[in-house]
Amino acid sequence: MMGSNYPEHGTKPRSAKYHKQQNHRVVRKQPPRPAVSDRHNIYITSKTDFKAQQRRCEELINSGAHEIFLHCMGFSVTRGLNIALRLVQNSDGALSYAINTSTVQLVDELHPLCDAEDITFRQRNNSALHIKILNNSLFDIAVPQPSQSQTQAQSLGQFRGKAKARQ
Repeated sequence: MMGSNYPEHGTKPRSAKYHKQQNHRVVRKQPPRPAVSDRHNIYITSKTDFKAQQRRCEELINSGAHEIFLHCMGFSVTRGLNIALRLVQNSDGALSYAINTSTVQLVDELHPLCDAEDITFRQRNNSALHIKILNNSLFDIAVPQPSQSQTQAQSLGQFRGKAKARQ
């Protein structure tokens, strides 16, 4: 049976209907919609140059941003991690990071090659990574000023105790 074209043991033969649907449709993957269009949210892709994305992050941090968010999905997860680690490594301890994972639902459009059929949609899941990069610079720490009521309470507290006899 070496020359036969039987399917391997344990696999299911595909039906002709499945082949017919797949061969007559073009898959158009829709990009996910950005949740927030903020300047501090950077979406990492595999199409943009790595150094350009790293430079953009550095420019945001150097412009005074206290935190930036890197969002990456699927194949670009490793690229996002590399950018975050390089930013932290090049900052000499001024930056730190926090990582969250999630699953994003994506919708693909299946366009038929003939006009007799309609466009169908297919949902699939993709892994996503959200990296928060924080600026830990000592110059950015805001020291809260005591309010007027706190200073009055402290000054009154000095005189509430019993007076000690002088020696």
